[in-house]
Amino acid sequence: MYIIVAGSGIVGFHIASLLAEAKHEVTVVESSEEVVESIRRQMDVKTIVGNAATPRVLREAEVNRANLVVAVTSNDETNMLICFLAKELGAVMTVARVRNPDYSGYFITAAKSPSAPRKVIRPKTLGINLIINPEVEIADEIMGILSSLYPTPMESFADGRVQIREFRVDQEELADKLLSDISFPQPCVVAAISRAGKTFVPDADEVIRNGDHVYLIAERDYMDDFGEMFAPPQHPVRSVAVFGAGHVGTLVAEGLEKHGLSIKVIDNNPTRCQDIAARLERATVLQGDATDPDFLIEQGVPSADAFVATTENDELNILCSLLARHLGVPRTIVTASKPGFIPLAEAIGVDVAVSPLLQVASRITHFVLHGGAISAPFIGGKDLQAIEFVTSATANIVQRSIADSGLPKEVVVGAIARDDRVIIPPGDTVVHPGDHIIIISPISATSAVERLFK
Repeated sequence: MYIIVAGSGIVGFHIASLLAEAKHEVTVVESSEEVVESIRRQMDVKTIVGNAATPRVLREAEVNRANLVVAVTSNDETNMLICFLAKELGAVMTVARVRNPDYSGYFITAAKSPSAPRKVIRPKTLGINLIINPEVEIADEIMGILSSLYPTPMESFADGRVQIREFRVDQEELADKLLSDISFPQPCVVAAISRAGKTFVPDADEVIRNGDHVYLIAERDYMDDFGEMFAPPQHPVRSVAVFGAGHVGTLVAEGLEKHGLSIKVIDNNPTRCQDIAARLERATVLQGDATDPDFLIEQGVPSADAFVATTENDELNILCSLLARHLGVPRTIVTASKPGFIPLAEAIGVDVAVSPLLQVASRITHFVLHGGAISAPFIGGKDLQAIEFVTSATANIVQRSIADSGLPKEVVVGAIARDDRVIIPPGDTVVHPGDHIIIISPISATSAVERLFK
């Protein structure tokens, strides 16, 4: 595919890198010459210095032959304008990153009078095929993690029947054992292991080490059984301290409050504190320094069931979460704009680090997949991608066994969901039309996997 990425901040750079690694033809349009020069040194992509919200620059980028235009500048309205112009100039599909939740879904114009009709404008009317709001999606992920008995990330597939869940190895009886020697209580597939910042697909001779993060694929109803192998279950979360009253912090606090949880929100900016206090009904809003242990103790933060740090400063989020853990908070979650900080944060004691950037990248890379792919989240940073395909009757893989399917050797098939059955591990199962197949693949192998499902 030919893809234009408009904007090359952290998000645009990461997306362009992933798409180039997946062997797509990529052009990056960026107004900063300094940023463009950095891209040229690090990536094998075409670059154009200019404003992508102008027809001249889009024509220079050959937008008329673009299969996809991804607008991820720092300005919502600019992103929407880029998509509109790109569609008018011939682009097939467009994606806009839009952070303002008022823009998600549709827009309603103002009426001339109270009784006059108001016009509904949907994104496609503006030439936008997909709006991505990373803050909303990351807030949903955080609330999902807090609802579990185990403070670990998970992804759901096959209408929720299959999950991939991350577990940290903290039990001595699991450490230093061969993977093939571990008796799991239910059928599962070890999809990947994260160790020292690297995520890989293990073989049966891999030795599990203390501190490893193990990704298991299994039926959803069995996940608590696996959790007990790795760590004692924690009691349900009833109170949460949220550090940061920005977009993500506000969405998390609002969502948790609606579920009846007790919420404290901490921020050192008085304006943000006033804004979030006006939006929340029962939460306590505290203006103060979350790096001050005396302040946290005085405000009762150590008695919370969880501490969630959501500022735009990764280092500050990690520091404050470690302080909260030191004061006795049992669960800690941080947002990290830089994916490279995720293994670091989890290695030094943060329970879960989540990345809005990876949420955006996951949605966009899924959008460019064919062959019936319906979801494609990353696991363990950006090293591996879990892809759910629904097989069509004409797919190349149909009526072939998993073993003889021609999948690349570095790819793992974790599960097949067929009608009311979930087959784990798939083994030599023959693929049928309509099967939901969950595959773990390096980004570099996704194009080869995709061809089997076309």
